[in-house]
Amino acid sequence: MMRIRGREYHPVLVYAVLILGAFLFGILIFNLFIMPGLIGRGDVVIVPDVTGMSVKMAEEKCQERGLKLLVIGNRHSTEIPEDYVIEQDPGPQGGLKSGRAIRVTVSAGHKMEVVPELRNRSLRQAELLLESSGLRRGRVVRIFSPEEGQNTVLSTNPPAGARIPRDSRVDILLAMRGEPRTFVMPDIVGMDLPFVKDRLEKLGFQVTRVVSRRTVDKFPNTILAQNPKAGSFIKEGGTIELVVSTVE
Repeated sequence: MMRIRGREYHPVLVYAVLILGAFLFGILIFNLFIMPGLIGRGDVVIVPDVTGMSVKMAEEKCQERGLKLLVIGNRHSTEIPEDYVIEQDPGPQGGLKSGRAIRVTVSAGHKMEVVPELRNRSLRQAELLLESSGLRRGRVVRIFSPEEGQNTVLSTNPPAGARIPRDSRVDILLAMRGEPRTFVMPDIVGMDLPFVKDRLEKLGFQVTRVVSRRTVDKFPNTILAQNPKAGSFIKEGGTIELVVSTVE
C-alpha cells in the first residue's frame, strides 16, 4: 500500500491514475502546441471538395487555396454533366502543400452513338442493328398497304446518321404488307400503365393519348379507363387512349 497525504492507496490504482494523467497531459500538449504548428504551416493547406463542380469552378476553388487543378482524364457518365468533376485525388479535407495540384477526372457526358440505316430492313433486323449500336427500339408505328411483300422499315426518328446518347430509343415507321388483322380489345382497366403500354406497342398498337386523373384510392399509373372499350374490335396498328391515376 502507498500512503498519500495520510491515506493509503493500492499501488495499481496509483499507477493507473499516473498513466491516465500522463496520457491526458500528452493530448493537451499535442492540441495546444504540436497540432497548431502543423496546421499553421504556411506551405500546407486543406484540400477542398471539387467533385460535382464544373472545371472552371473547381479551378477557382483551388486558386483560392493556393492550389492547382490538373485534369488527368475523361470518363463518360450518365449522371454527371459534361466538363464536371467526377472524382479527385487527393480527396477533400486532406493536407497538400501550397502550389501542388489536385488531380481530377472529368465527365465526358453521355457516350454518343450513330443511328444506323434501317430502311428496307425487317423489324427484327432493325432491332438487332439498334442493339449492336448501343441503342434501343422505341415506338413502332405501322402503316398498311395492300401490296404483297415483306414488312420493312420506312424511316426512323431520329433519322439514320444522327448522333444520340447511348441507350436512347429510336422510333420506327414500319410498312405492313396486306390487310391489318382484327383483334378483340382486352380489358386493361386496373392494370399498370408501363407494363400494358409496352405490351400493346409490341403487338403493333399505338397508345396515342394518356390522360392523368387525380385519385386517392389507386396506385399511381393505374389504368382507370380505356378507349376502345373492352370487347370492342380493333385493327392491328390501331390507336388506344387511356386514363390513368395520379396522386399529384
